[in-house]
This record gives sequence, structure tokens and C-alpha cells, in this order.
Amino acid sequence: MRPSSRTTILEAAQRIAGRSGIGSLTLDAAAHEAGLSKGGLIYHFASKEQLMLAVVEHVTASWEERMLAQLGKPLGEASTAERVRAYTLVVSGAATSRADLAIFVDSVYDEALMRPWQAMLRRWLGTPTATDARSVDLAVARLAVDGLWLADASDTAGYDAETRAAIIARIDRLATGEEDQE
Repeated sequence: MRPSSRTTILEAAQRIAGRSGIGSLTLDAAAHEAGLSKGGLIYHFASKEQLMLAVVEHVTASWEERMLAQLGKPLGEASTAERVRAYTLVVSGAATSRADLAIFVDSVYDEALMRPWQAMLRRWLGTPTATDARSVDLAVARLAVDGLWLADASDTAGYDAETRAAIIARIDRLATGEEDQE
């Protein structure tokens, strides 16, 4: 089954964002990348702003689908620790990309684009306010995996596979509450 033109456009826009940021996205560039006419693109997205918001919503929905699959149960039945762990496993996985990071970073400058990210992150990670050790460990696990995502996307880490696996295992121990086995 062929993906719909809408999905094709959103995936093309993600590729553009991965190369040069979502701010560089134009209707012409997205149409060209998707192999459509500009009119065909405008049928789905009448403006650059609509397209950019749809791209953010597409990316955040994709993350949520992967996190739900990782979780293995409805979001409402999961503890905060289970949700944070699903988040860390998805973000440290191969499917989270440089394009996702570019879209996220560019969204910081536009309140409408940031709203889907904020809503998704609140659903999955909550709003930590407690200072107990467990809550702090969950916050550190989230921040660590976000840093790994940045390092991977910017190609600045240089970790070999064994080191990267050890980092992910440590993040996982923080998320699951398991004591460090040194």
C-alpha cells in the first residue's frame, strides 16, 4: 500500500529539516522533495506554518507510537518510572534522528510548534517537582538520554558501540531504579 500524499509530504519535510532545519522548509522545497506539484502540496497544507505544525505533530505522534509499543500497555496504566523508561529506550534507539532534533530545536522559537512537544513530554514524563532521590534519578535519566540524542545527532560523541551500550545501560538503571552493579 502506497503512503498517502500527506504522509509523503511530511516525510519529505522531515528529510529537509534533517538537512537544514525546519525553518528552511518552504512549500516549493517540500513539494519538490515529495515529488509533487506545489498545487498538490497546497491541497494538503495551505501555508508553510500549517506544514511545519503538521511535521511537528507527525514527529511527536511517531515518538508516542514507539513509546507505547515499548511500554506494552496503555499510557494511563503506567507508572512515571515506566513512562520515563519507555522514553529513554525510544530516544536512545536508532529511530530518533538528527531531523527530529532539528525539528525540536527549531520549535523552541515558535510557541505553536513547541506546544505538541510540550504536551507529549508532559504526558510521558510528567512535571517533576519532588526532590526525592527516585524522582531525581528519573529526571537525570531523561536529561542524560536527551544529551545522548544531541551527541548522536550532532556526531560529536564518538562513542564506540560498547561505550554507547554501557551509557544506555546506565541510563536504563537510573530509569528502572536498579542499583549500579559495579
